[in-house]
Amino acid sequence: MNHTRGVNMRIFGQRPLVSFIVSVFNLERYIGACLDSIMIQPFDDYEIVLVNNNSTDGSDAICREYAAHNKQIRYHALTGEPIFGRAVIYGTQKARGQYIHYVDGDDMLAPGAYGEIVHILRSDAPDVLFGRFSTVLEESIINFTDKSFQTERINGRAKDQVLEYLTEAQPFNVATWRLIFSRKLREHFRTPVKRLKEPVNIFHDVYVSVRTLLSARSVHYVDTLVYSYRVRSSSISRITAAGNISECCRLLLSLAWLIRCRAKTEQERGFVRAYMEHFQYQLVAALCTMSDEQITESAAAIDKYLKQKDLKGTPSEDCGCSVINTLISEGAAAGLARLRDRCFSKVEQIARRALAKGGDIYFAPTGQIGLFLKTSFKASGISISGFFDNDVQKNGMLVDGIPVHLPAAVTKIAGDKRVTILIGSGYQNVREELRTQFISLGIDESDLLIVEF
Repeated sequence: MNHTRGVNMRIFGQRPLVSFIVSVFNLERYIGACLDSIMIQPFDDYEIVLVNNNSTDGSDAICREYAAHNKQIRYHALTGEPIFGRAVIYGTQKARGQYIHYVDGDDMLAPGAYGEIVHILRSDAPDVLFGRFSTVLEESIINFTDKSFQTERINGRAKDQVLEYLTEAQPFNVATWRLIFSRKLREHFRTPVKRLKEPVNIFHDVYVSVRTLLSARSVHYVDTLVYSYRVRSSSISRITAAGNISECCRLLLSLAWLIRCRAKTEQERGFVRAYMEHFQYQLVAALCTMSDEQITESAAAIDKYLKQKDLKGTPSEDCGCSVINTLISEGAAAGLARLRDRCFSKVEQIARRALAKGGDIYFAPTGQIGLFLKTSFKASGISISGFFDNDVQKNGMLVDGIPVHLPAAVTKIAGDKRVTILIGSGYQNVREELRTQFISLGIDESDLLIVEF
């Protein structure tokens, strides 16, 4: 256990500058490193709200030991069913800090990350601050990808200008651990824990972060590494096609509500639509892999969500989401089946074009969508020879048994052979950027097939 202390102790009785909300469920292998990464940050004006969601391993003993040796750790051991999302909601309600930062119990803060951040929070007091993140891969599995953003397009700019830029610069990962936000914006986390009867949507962090950014008046970006996200085989970011369908629908319903009831400007609506379009694409890509029986099973849960949101009878143009419009007008089972048939028909059309060209077939980029589409194209007789992805961490990996290459390797891989590259992403700008990149690398535009639904 590391007891290294920082500087700048706060005056007794004042709110701490930052509340770190650390949620734990069966993380005995990781929680110590997580807490150490917070405690060695170069400031002391913080509290750690440590919430154990009724773990069954040794997490409780580790958490109690840390809390016993550090008065800035407030430990809460929850009892009862460990419903997903409960610990985060509970911790947020207990937070006393001027700012809130979520840290998953198996993740870590980057060393020294808060050196610059503390100064900015105290001097500029932005409603939201974010920086860069990295991933820690434990297996050859798909990870999130981050990139640098232009500080001059964010810092000191009006909120609508920031949202417009982030919309143009997609993908912008909005996991809740990405944002350090003012406590006045925590209204979006006030669901009473006792009323939480079922797990929150696994994509709930997308909704919460998007809504938080809509509510913010100012946003600040630090182009430094702040957070290390651990990707494990049991991570909730890994989800089956059937689970993806229902969870995407739940998120799309929430995003449709944001557009109808919370987004006030065109920039705000455009920002929400970027995530809506991505998750619509992810949903239909997953649909292409599902059987009639799986669709029927998913439809029952989706119909329940539709009733909860009370969107029946809502004019379709108000929902802002073609998938939700279809499910409202036709019912979940019929709507999902029609969406699947329509999208799989497009997959088959693209497959016929690719097979007619001959040669090896590649897919860009990787990711959950890439895996879903790989399965769909396999059903249409296409065997993917490899993936292309600009994430250097993925270079050389085997994803589902298929090698991943940087796009720059395409010339060497192709040689004198003909290659066809299928490009599929939930972000239109990413599809266009990849198309332009491959053309600049010498691939004929006719050998690039864009997968659009």
